[in-house]
This record gives sequence, C-alpha cells and structure tokens, in this order.
Amino acid sequence: MKRVLIYKRYERFWHWTQAALILLLALTGFEVHGVYHLFGYENAVLFHRNLAWAFIILIIFTQFWNLTTGEWHQYVPSTKLLKAQIEYYITGIFRHAPHPTRKTVYNKFNPLQRLTYLGLRVLIIPVVVLSGLVYMYYVYLSSNGVVHNLGTVAYIHVAGAFLLLGFVIGHVYLTTTGHKPLSAIKAMLTGWEEMSDEDAEIALEENLKVALIESRKGISGQGTIEKEGMFDTAFEDVVEKLGIDTASTRLREKLIKSNVGYFRINKDGFYDEVNDVWLSLYKCMDKKKVIGSHVGLDRTPEGKKAIIQLVNKVLSGKTISGERVERVCKDGSIGYHTVSAAPYRDKDGNIAGLEGFIIDITPQVEAEKALKLKIADGHKGDAFYKLMAASKDVGYFRIDKDGFYQEVNDVWLKLYKYTAKNDIIGKHYSLSRTKEDFVALQKSVNRVLKGETIPFGITRRYCKDGTIGYHQITMTPVYDGNNIVGFEGFIVDKTDNKLAEEELKESGSV
Repeated sequence: MKRVLIYKRYERFWHWTQAALILLLALTGFEVHGVYHLFGYENAVLFHRNLAWAFIILIIFTQFWNLTTGEWHQYVPSTKLLKAQIEYYITGIFRHAPHPTRKTVYNKFNPLQRLTYLGLRVLIIPVVVLSGLVYMYYVYLSSNGVVHNLGTVAYIHVAGAFLLLGFVIGHVYLTTTGHKPLSAIKAMLTGWEEMSDEDAEIALEENLKVALIESRKGISGQGTIEKEGMFDTAFEDVVEKLGIDTASTRLREKLIKSNVGYFRINKDGFYDEVNDVWLSLYKCMDKKKVIGSHVGLDRTPEGKKAIIQLVNKVLSGKTISGERVERVCKDGSIGYHTVSAAPYRDKDGNIAGLEGFIIDITPQVEAEKALKLKIADGHKGDAFYKLMAASKDVGYFRIDKDGFYQEVNDVWLKLYKYTAKNDIIGKHYSLSRTKEDFVALQKSVNRVLKGETIPFGITRRYCKDGTIGYHQITMTPVYDGNNIVGFEGFIVDKTDNKLAEEELKESGSV
C-alpha cells in the first residue's frame, strides 16, 4: 500500500466546515419548524440566521478559491464511463469488481459524482440559500411588493433543505465504499489517500501527464521551465507534490522507455530540442549533434521531400496527425514512424516553429509487408502466422468464423493484460468490447469473412483489469482450401499515440 496526497489543506477545511454548517443548519431549522425543543425558538432562529451567513461566506470564499486555483475543472460534468460507474454502484461493488475510474489529484471525482456535485452547486444550494434569504428578509420584501406568500417560500426552503440533507446522507454512505470503510473519511481528514501500488502508479502517471504538459509550455516559450531536464523537472515536482515513495515503482523506467519521441523545430527547419526517446529511435547518442541540424539531413531523397512538405504544412498554420515518415538512423538502418505536430507561436502571435511527437511503427510496417506477401501468395502457407506468432512487437490473433479465439501471441496477451492463453482461447471476441464497439467491429468482421482484408484503423480495447487502451487492428481471412474458416490479423498498440495527441490538444497547440 502507498499513501498519495490528494486533498489540499483548504479543500479539507471547507469540506468539513460545510458539513458542520449543513448539519447545524438542519438541527436549528427543524427546531424553528417545531419538530423538537432544544435551544428554544428565539435562540434557534438566531443561531440559524448566523449559521446561514457563515454558510454563504464560506460558499463565496470557496468559489473564489476554485476559480483561482483551477479546481473548478474537477466539477465539469462528463458522461465518459458514467454507465460503468452506475453499474459499479448497483452491482459491481457487491461482487468486488474493479473501480471503473481512478482517483488522482487532477481527477478526484468519478463521472457520477461530478453530475451530483453539479446539481448540488447549480440547483440545490442556490434554492436553499435564495429561499432562506427571502425568508429572513420577508418583511422588507413583502412591504415592497416583491413577495406575497411566506408559505410558498417556506415549502421551497424546506424542500431544498431535505434534498441537501439527503445528499449528505448519500455522500456519507458512499464514503464507506472505498478501499476500507473509513479510508475515504480518513483521506479527507489528512489529505492522504491509501492506494494499492498499482493505483499509486496510475495516480503518479496521471499527475505527471499534466506536469509534462506544463513543462512543454515552458519549452515553447509560454512558461519559465528550462529546456534541459524537462522530464526530470516534471517528475520531481509531481513526486514532491504527491508525496509518493517511488523507489519501488516501475513508472519512471516505463516512461523513460516509452516510444513517444518529442521534437521542436524552428521556422527555418532546424532542431531546437529533442528528447531521449527521439534520440533512441534515430539511434543517436549525442544530442549536440542533432540540435542545430536541419530536419532534411540524413534522409533518402523521397524521405527528405516528404518531411519538408510536412514541416512547411505545419509552418503554414495547420496541424498534422499520424503522418507516416521514413527515417534513416545514424547507423544507416531504415525505420518508420508516424509524426504528429502543431505550430507554436512567439509572444507576438507569429508562428515561430513547430513541435510534436513521433511514434515508432517499424514493427507495424514489417507486419504489413508480411501480410502483403500472404495475400500475394493467395493465402496459402503459414509464413504470416509463423512470423506474427513469434513477433515481440506486434500482437497476433486468430479467430474462427463464429468469433471465438483460436490463437494469440504473447504480445497480444500483454496488451490485453492477460497472464496466459488459457484465459482467452475459446472465448468470444466481444468479451473485450462495449456494445457500440462490438457493433462497429462486427461489421468489419462480416466483410473479412466474405474475403476482404481490412485495415480497421484505431479502436479501443478493454483490458482484463478494466483499463482502456487503443490499438490499430488489421484483419485478413483464413482459408481452408477455398473455404473461409475464420480470420487472423495483428494489433499495434496506439495508446501512447493517443496520449501524445491529447497532450498536443490540451497544451493549446492544436
């Protein structure tokens, strides 16, 4: 288990102060309505009035804090994974299913909570506060002809109070559904959430994504972070902020070995910055030999022409995504990658260059070449199967015409997070799809079973542990003589590519 800092000091202060005020307002309010006798009517009215003003002041300060710190983003509603979250609360929680969402300092609330808090902030609390103010100043408002019926105001105020109290009761119940019955309450007291090692790594990764975006803003002239040490600066900042002991995590190693290469090129076509992954893909050991060199160097004539066209396209103000590029590495070998890039601007708003990501697709290109050989051979022989089954970079699968898995390789298992073939062989491919994704995939499967070969593009996969990944899938029919008995193909992970594109958008470049 690891402890991750999720809730900030003021956040905990206003949460518990608000909870106390709501309960005290309910206590005094019900006495005002004659439900019981505790403080006495006059004292209850006085206490209720003073508590109400304290509640209003707290709301004002908290809204100001949310706006100035950017925490208001936490309450923006989203329907993503909403259905999964509802199913989790209805049935999943009772069969110990994994939680569909992960909590981080930048994403503290699941989609159902976000919708609930939105209703609380824009409907319930405004109704209670406004009707309460009308209640307090009824004599003044009535004498000026603004309000004529106190009974209606009272009913509205009480109805809002019951809704608010119902929210508190439901909220307290849901706090017991965490890792331990009291873990959520303890986290809101101390700020530290207890998480499994896996969840802690995910929390660190999610926070690191945001920090890297901020670092890239610094590199592009929008901040103060220096060019060198972009990753280290972001990583150390997040680790310090979250208070995670990362000595035993594999996240740092995983990110350093990620296949996302970053680059920044000025308007004259010369490299200003590349990261270690970029250097690794080009098999270059010395960054100094790259910085200041032209983007067209060390390329084939066709490759030089293609990359210069892409650079000029971005410098004209357009964004490119997933363009295929051939690269000549420092050792003379040929590789392939996709490039996604967007222009960046100087302080005056003029385009000063471009920045973006490259994703290695060399294994995918090799798989496509093998597939072409299979098609050219009339689908005879098993050379394609042998090559894909032994691949260390591309996931292979073979499915019979009824949709049941017959074979997968180790890379496929790794991408779907299965530990053994026995976990998937004999099961239907709909197992890892939502209803919508299954319908889309089924249409392509039907075409393949009629003899087509389909590069299906990017699709989602739902892994065994409940996480979501993205990959490109290509499918081709499997023949037994002249009869199609199923289909096979390969998948190439595109999760990093998806992340890279999202980072480009979130950074404001796109």
